[in-house]
Amino acid sequence: MTQLIHKELTYIVRGVLFDVYNHLGPKLPEKFYQKAITFGLREQGITCEPEQKFEVIYRNQSAGKYKLDHWLENGKLILEIKVAPNIKPIHQAQTLSYLKLTNADLAIIANFGTKSLQDQRLPNFIRNKIVKFEWQPPPVNKHILYSELTARILEGLHRVHFTLGPGFIHRTYRDAMMIELQYQGLSYEHITKIQTYYKHYYIDVQEVQLIKVEGKVLLGVFALGMMDELMEIIMKKRMKHLRTQLGILANFYGEKLEIQRVFSTAD
Repeated sequence: MTQLIHKELTYIVRGVLFDVYNHLGPKLPEKFYQKAITFGLREQGITCEPEQKFEVIYRNQSAGKYKLDHWLENGKLILEIKVAPNIKPIHQAQTLSYLKLTNADLAIIANFGTKSLQDQRLPNFIRNKIVKFEWQPPPVNKHILYSELTARILEGLHRVHFTLGPGFIHRTYRDAMMIELQYQGLSYEHITKIQTYYKHYYIDVQEVQLIKVEGKVLLGVFALGMMDELMEIIMKKRMKHLRTQLGILANFYGEKLEIQRVFSTAD
């Protein structure tokens, strides 16, 4: 029979979680539960650091920092709080990313969005597990716009997703992708502002986060629950403004990387 890791600590944590749920009820903002859980754990003598920051490393460079909900007993356990209809596979995948990032022993996902508290234990079974990135490039078709360059960009995007996993913010994936482009020897420009005009009348400056690769491909990197058709429309407007014919939207939110190519004729 497999021995449960940190059995006593888990018992105390689950007791606090159920006590918080019974007092506060379901479907409050996450910060309410976070504050209550922090108080309850410390009352039980558990070392608890809410919103503990960790450096996200990609190819030995910093891709930013990420804040965990709760970091307990110096890495024995991390606690992730959700307010959702159910604990979903994406929540599990995100939490595994955090275990990989922090090398913590164990994670608990606690969901306060249902009529009774849901909680799930996830031991760090990926520790010391070596999985090699494998990439099957699409066939290069010289009749497709920037086929070779696109293949290299797609490989980089998939490598970033494979290495980091889901669960981080837009900026983390964007910074990691710029590190990857640099590693591949591809030139890029990080575009953060676009001047906006109506006809010849200046309106204002748009704040954007785009990567222009080799002066040819406009790349949008983000982590959203879903992509919609408005994103493609907006991308086409920005491509026209920046005189690019090919755009790539890359969504890192899910267990699988979501890619959409956008085509436009530059004026």
